[in-house]
Amino acid sequence: MRVNDYQIILGKEINEEELNSHNFNKVGFLYRRMIKAQRDQIVFFSKNCELRYLTEEAVNTIFPVLDTKSGAAMMYGTSSYLWYQRELLSKFVFQIVRNKIAANKHLKDLQEKLIHSIGKPISSDNFASIWEMGGQKLILEFPKNGHSY
Repeated sequence: MRVNDYQIILGKEINEEELNSHNFNKVGFLYRRMIKAQRDQIVFFSKNCELRYLTEEAVNTIFPVLDTKSGAAMMYGTSSYLWYQRELLSKFVFQIVRNKIAANKHLKDLQEKLIHSIGKPISSDNFASIWEMGGQKLILEFPKNGHSY
């Protein structure tokens, strides 16, 4: 997966200059408290970012729709969080914000492509699908309530 063309690799060493060049910013004190980051965690955030997954094809891209001409029902944002512990990437979160319909569509597409690419999840229901490989876990959470999915 890539966010703003930054390759997401769990265990990758932190490089703030590279993260900044891909539109990631380190979260500040108040935001850290809001997202409940632990003292030993460093978190970077990117707002209205682009996610590419599996291949470089455009059909495997999730990007924000912010143009007001498209209408409120079609608009949505995106956000991404990179959580570092002991200077290594330990957790990655990507969200579709404020559009449940878009989130469902993109997540269903991603789920189908993941099943085709890496196999069936170890657990799946109407709330989430979970894959585990090599001590790493991939979770797709489907919209239930709130504004981020």
